[in-house]
Amino acid sequence: MAKKTKYYVVWEGHQPGIYTSWTDAQKQIHGYTGAKFMSFTNKSEAELAFRTGEMPKSLKSKNKEKYYVVWQGHRPGIYTHWDEALKQIAGFKNAKYKIFGSKKLAQKAFEEGPLNYQGDYKKTRDLSDEELKKIGIPIELSLCVDAACNHKGDFEYRGVWTFSRDEVFKVGPYKKGSNNIGEFLALVHALAFLNGHKDEQMKTMPIYSDSKIAMGWVKAKVCRTKQKPSAKVLNLIDRAEHWLNTNTYKNPILKWETKVWGEIPADFGRK
Repeated sequence: MAKKTKYYVVWEGHQPGIYTSWTDAQKQIHGYTGAKFMSFTNKSEAELAFRTGEMPKSLKSKNKEKYYVVWQGHRPGIYTHWDEALKQIAGFKNAKYKIFGSKKLAQKAFEEGPLNYQGDYKKTRDLSDEELKKIGIPIELSLCVDAACNHKGDFEYRGVWTFSRDEVFKVGPYKKGSNNIGEFLALVHALAFLNGHKDEQMKTMPIYSDSKIAMGWVKAKVCRTKQKPSAKVLNLIDRAEHWLNTNTYKNPILKWETKVWGEIPADFGRK
């Protein structure tokens, strides 16, 4: 699948205009005091925005506030405007920063440092007290799993301890599969791994996944993919389904709440 073109509108910069390369657009705002710019995925919207000097009204309601955490920069802090954050990291060697959708999580991340915030946190958001009470916080003594897949169908998966982020297992890559297949295999691998231990605590340890589809497949004890996997991947699926149908387990399989907690610790960080 071809990568979608982005359009970078520079209203105020060295040379205002519409650019299709972030590198080119960055040259126009780097070192320019009060630079004003924005990216668009739609060419007509970008042209309208450049012509009128502001983003289309249809986008304003969708434009959720972002929080830019700068851990290492000219002036570390939390910024609500990208141009201000950019000033702090531009020209700063080994600058460290991250974008958050949740103000509370941004504040927590700034205080704790970048070590435990390696994934993508743009989709996080602040919830009401009632929502937070319902969702709660992740169970530290648990195992997290995730998968990664490219546009060719090559995938891999892994599991990490939630409390330490240490990798427990990593499998792949395999060809001709899908991300959902990888998520399914990761969950079954985690179940087999934990239940293979003599320690009874392992046999009741929670497992986190951010894939509702894979969780549903495990519950049904069948991989319901519509893809046509390779022979090797089909063999892995058969083995996983066999394990589910010939074993019992007590490990709770829980949904990782990405919008509140950020990316699952097992995330491959390729977004």
